[in-house]
Amino acid sequence: MVLCLVRHGETLWNRERRYQGQVDVPLSEVGRRQAHAVARRLAAERWDRVYSSDLVRARETAEIIARHCGIPLLTDPRLRERAYGRLEGLTRQEIEVLTGGKGRREQDLEPYGVERWEDLADRSQAVVDEWVSAHPGERLIAVSHGGWIRALLGRLFPDWDPDMPLANTGVTLLHREQGRWRRILVSDTAHLQV
Repeated sequence: MVLCLVRHGETLWNRERRYQGQVDVPLSEVGRRQAHAVARRLAAERWDRVYSSDLVRARETAEIIARHCGIPLLTDPRLRERAYGRLEGLTRQEIEVLTGGKGRREQDLEPYGVERWEDLADRSQAVVDEWVSAHPGERLIAVSHGGWIRALLGRLFPDWDPDMPLANTGVTLLHREQGRWRRILVSDTAHLQV
């Protein structure tokens, strides 16, 4: 199996560095251009289907990819970004003020309704395990969100740095052979350099 993870295109909230979580923020014009660029890149290869978060920023990115690649699109709410509860829409600085400077530790975020990282990792791995069973040998694209992709990579690869930034429309390519995942690319944005 080949799994291509794509983070959605840019939104205005990305530019403003706001936590989006599960708020339905659309792509910006830059984000649409990024989505077309990654779609052209992916259309150069054969893919079987694209899965997407049902949030509009990921869904719109996936729709553009599906059209360019001529493949079916399936949405799944399990591919949604981490829920940030009352922190959604806030910047890091606003979160620091709200939490009294305690907004970095997992246990300090729970009172604000933030989804536990472990729960996000469980959710992401469950979906991928399902795909492994349902689509052996297929080439899948999954359009999701930075937190979801980081949580999955952390679960699949113990040496993964969960703080590594993932670019909008960055391509992360994974191969599964003999029951093991291998990283081929991580957040590659060569399509944005042309």
